[in-house]
Amino acid sequence: MKTSMLLACLFALGFCAWLLLRQSEHRKLASAQDLANTNQPSRMSNAATKSNLVHVVQPALSDWSNSGPTLSEIEKSNILAQRTLELWQGTINFYGKVEDEGNHAVAGATINFDWSEAPKESGFRRANITSDAQGLFSLKNERGLSLGVSVSKKGYYPCRTETFNFGPLKGTPFQPDSLNPVVFHLHTTGKGAALIATRFPSGIGQIVQLHHDGTPIEISLMDGQQAAPGTGQLKLELHRDISHPNAPTFDWSFQLAVPNGGLAKAQDEFPFEAPDTGYQPSLTVNMPATNADWTEDFASQYYLQLPGEKYGRINLNLSAYNGTFTLKSWINPSGSHDLEPDN
Repeated sequence: MKTSMLLACLFALGFCAWLLLRQSEHRKLASAQDLANTNQPSRMSNAATKSNLVHVVQPALSDWSNSGPTLSEIEKSNILAQRTLELWQGTINFYGKVEDEGNHAVAGATINFDWSEAPKESGFRRANITSDAQGLFSLKNERGLSLGVSVSKKGYYPCRTETFNFGPLKGTPFQPDSLNPVVFHLHTTGKGAALIATRFPSGIGQIVQLHHDGTPIEISLMDGQQAAPGTGQLKLELHRDISHPNAPTFDWSFQLAVPNGGLAKAQDEFPFEAPDTGYQPSLTVNMPATNADWTEDFASQYYLQLPGEKYGRINLNLSAYNGTFTLKSWINPSGSHDLEPDN
């Protein structure tokens, strides 16, 4: 997005420069015409004078009048250039605060600012500061088109949903307020647990596809390999209508099951504590072609309750178009509900 905004502004400025250059050329050619008229000997015929001027002046003037911008276009371009410069030179002020998951102030967090400045040799500026004892920080009296803000600190997980960007193309104008700072949250890292982490398919470049007719695939979450029927901890099935293979939308459904166990949708950004209840043996996603929010892609994360009172979580990505999918899993073999990695 920053690159597209920069290119748009540079294009506008380039167009204005082109106009100024054409105007300069026009003035030079007009001056040449005046000079030619002044210096022509009086004994030359009018025809000879016109002949000389045709060669020197007329092609450029013809080009300007037939294909060059009109006076109205020049006026509009100047307004655009003025507005563009105003945007580039807008004042940036920002006030923020860092808190943990319990809404307590976090001191010493690293704040990363990234903004696009008024056109110079270096178009982008960056600055790093730290939050004070009250978790507060600010950036004042800078100039530029947009600003991005992110927060981090060792011993914390950054909230991916709380990176902040504002600028003239971001929608509602941002109003900085020192009495109402933008709040960023960090999640404290715990001790963590020794989890069994797997990825399916496990090999780089490997592709696994579900059949459109609902033929199931079972996966062992202990080693990340495909399992024989009846032996896996996770079973996946895809049903996809292929009666019209070139149709832009199609009916499809997907079922995910944990034999002798259950699943629960994980809504948290940090799904590190498996719930005690709320598990279902299987979950089904139905996507008829008539759905207003139809999509062929599906992504979600779930908590798992496995046989033997073991708990885990998975991240799943599926393309219903061709049945390809990837799966990441984290299983705590000790029976604890703790699903935070120990690293």
